Amino acid sequence: MDSIETFVKKAKKGDDEAFTNLIDINKVKLYKIAYIYVKNEQDALDILSDTICKAYRSINKLKDPKFFNTWLFRILINTATDKTQNNKRIIYIDDYEKIKSELIDNMCEADFNLPANIDLYRAIDTLDIKYKNIVILKYFQDMTIAQISKILNHPEGTIKVYLSRALKKLKIQLKEEYI
Repeated sequence: MDSIETFVKKAKKGDDEAFTNLIDINKVKLYKIAYIYVKNEQDALDILSDTICKAYRSINKLKDPKFFNTWLFRILINTATDKTQNNKRIIYIDDYEKIKSELIDNMCEADFNLPANIDLYRAIDTLDIKYKNIVILKYFQDMTIAQISKILNHPEGTIKVYLSRALKKLKIQLKEEYI
């Protein structure tokens, strides 16, 4: 079986099958990260598609094949960040009506159950993007500080400080919700 570095070298020479193999290796992780950002299957698939297109067009800019995964995840995070920033300004009327009716229905039901982690997801959504990226990579993708440092292109010390600040903010926010 070929290594990632071999696939990258072939993809840089125009081998579409090698590029497809690289994406197949990472597609599940990429989708999960995209979904965490947007919490919507269609938007996550759009982000994944945009990421793949951007990577395909710029594979020749990747200097060192051993950093392919880091490079690909950075493209995904930037694409997801752009998408979430742009979507904050947009309110879809269909979505608004759907959410409004669901809220009214849920308020009328005596024993509606929200998913156990909804407060956590909402709290993570309120974090600055620099903190949110780190929390998602650390706790949803089980990446190490060193891996996150490479993906986000920040020193490990900075990642540790940002993670510490993010966790403090999450603790404060989650405690306030339960008081």
